[in-house]
Amino acid sequence: MCAQFQVELIKFQKSLAIFALNLQSISWRSRILPHLEAPVILFKDEKYIIDLFHFSLIPVWSKVRKPKFATHNVRLETVLEKPTWKRPFLKNHCLVPMTAFIEPIYEGKFAGNMIRFELAECVFVPAIFDSWEDTSTGEVIHSFSILTSEPGKFVKKIGHERSPVFLKQNMKNLGNWFDFSKHDGNSFIELLNKQYEPKMSVIIDRPLKKGWEKRK
Repeated sequence: MCAQFQVELIKFQKSLAIFALNLQSISWRSRILPHLEAPVILFKDEKYIIDLFHFSLIPVWSKVRKPKFATHNVRLETVLEKPTWKRPFLKNHCLVPMTAFIEPIYEGKFAGNMIRFELAECVFVPAIFDSWEDTSTGEVIHSFSILTSEPGKFVKKIGHERSPVFLKQNMKNLGNWFDFSKHDGNSFIELLNKQYEPKMSVIIDRPLKKGWEKRK
């Protein structure tokens, strides 16, 4: 799972050079929780752009703004099996900047704490999005879900069973995520399955609430 993550302004600004972008006059909370807005990178009209999307995908067919099931993450292993995810995975890709992600730990020396996996630099993680219209107002909400998979060695050692999918941070790999002319669903999965884990450290964010042991 990846239900909380951070986008620190200074690290994000530095990382935008790879896309030849400058930060526009947009603002967001540095700590992103489900349903809050976060910056995303899109490839539109043959160029990269920055926009703000909501964290937790609202399927285009949903009758309500907040579905009853969690949509902030999507498992790479089953992304083509479920209608909520299949269409966006085949059509709507974005990259989400991330400088840290926060997870609960139930095993090992960090058990009983929320742990912040602090990334050495801002990285861009693959995500899918959808556009949902509120029929009562005409408002269109763009929202995204972060792809997750089994963790790399470091995250697994710390004690968490899932991790955001990470791509090597070069233009070839990041650009491939937007290249629908060369990839179909299966080859996109193959691209994302190439195991990569960026440099990171861990910091205790806060203790878990009493009774956390029952969730082990």
